Amino acid sequence: MDRVPIAIVGCGGMGRRHLTGVAALYKSDFRNLDLVAVCDLNERNANDLADEAAQQLGQRPRVFTDLAKMSQAMPEIRGVDVVTDAASHHRVAVACLELGYNVQCEKPLSITQRGCDTIIAAALKSGRILSVAENFRRDPINRLAKALIDDGAIGTPQLMIETSIGGGNRMIITPWRHQKLSGTVAIDVGVHNADIVLYYLGEPATVHGEGRLFEKIRYRGEGAGPGGFYAKWASQVPESFEATGEDATFAYIRLKSGAVCQWILHHAGHGKPARVRDVYGSRGCLESPGDRNGRPIKLYLDGGKTIADEEILSYAPSYKLSPVAASLFGGERVWTYDFPFPVTDSKILALEYQEFAECIATGKQPEVTGAVGRRDVALVNAMFESGVAGRPVTIEEIESVKVDAYQREIDQAFGLV
Repeated sequence: MDRVPIAIVGCGGMGRRHLTGVAALYKSDFRNLDLVAVCDLNERNANDLADEAAQQLGQRPRVFTDLAKMSQAMPEIRGVDVVTDAASHHRVAVACLELGYNVQCEKPLSITQRGCDTIIAAALKSGRILSVAENFRRDPINRLAKALIDDGAIGTPQLMIETSIGGGNRMIITPWRHQKLSGTVAIDVGVHNADIVLYYLGEPATVHGEGRLFEKIRYRGEGAGPGGFYAKWASQVPESFEATGEDATFAYIRLKSGAVCQWILHHAGHGKPARVRDVYGSRGCLESPGDRNGRPIKLYLDGGKTIADEEILSYAPSYKLSPVAASLFGGERVWTYDFPFPVTDSKILALEYQEFAECIATGKQPEVTGAVGRRDVALVNAMFESGVAGRPVTIEEIESVKVDAYQREIDQAFGLV
């Protein structure tokens, strides 16, 4: 199969991270794409990413600051990876689809439901592939957790506890992640957790929750972000700034299966940090270690039996990684791994890229479609909307935009209403 020519659109910190995924795929036996261009309104950032690509890939992609000009100059490009800031996803992704590109869009698909709808409608009109770059579910440990649940290792799922507490008053990666109109940390990070809840337990029904803003002044801190990819811009961030977007969400989620989830995402937590991902069932409990750390899952079964070694695989007979994932992580049934975070991150991003190029080449649909990405966003927005409405809300109300009091201000700023 010929390699699919692609471009990265957005050459900031996330663009730098995604480049490492391209590099990891290049080094594998499953390379099915060529990075031929990068595009960013900031020409300096675009040139810097092109220079990094030359070092990591052995060939420098062409640099552009305008999508239309890129399309005219390089009509051979078939796909673009949109890694701009979250608030611009709906504009950039739609522009790319209207130019005839297949699109992989970094999560969240958009920060509002109307934004998601705009992108999905453009994809349907163009007939092009729309993939959402949601990476946590691609971690082999989460693949194993899903298989354990589906194969009945803990019986019928009853309760999931998803908790992340910490951060204090420090900036989370970048200032825009603390502003309501540009995408709060509650949605930019929380959409990962939303996807995992739905990946583990299935379709959501109702949400009773709320968002809070605890730290109205944020302080820069070290500002390098995950893997240090944002370090080059850290000095440009003010020592402190005012936050306008929620830094915490709390929710009780009822799934259509009858299971429930207690979800706490508290990025203003002080003192003792907490990271919990437990799933309780009718015969036991699964303790997941989180994402991209490779630590083993623990099973606590009735009768006092605890399993935290390779024996766990016998409880997940359906678990089998794809050939690409098996190649990158060292086997079809990996139950633990030990790589530095940037290496793990690059391997999982490589899986996204490989699938995206395969979808372009074959016409198959990606695992995380626009509809899946839209539902992930709906789960987060349901917490905000429930808090404003003062009552539980249904996911149907959120996805149909019947309840939108929280999002309306954002959509008005976007020109979507």
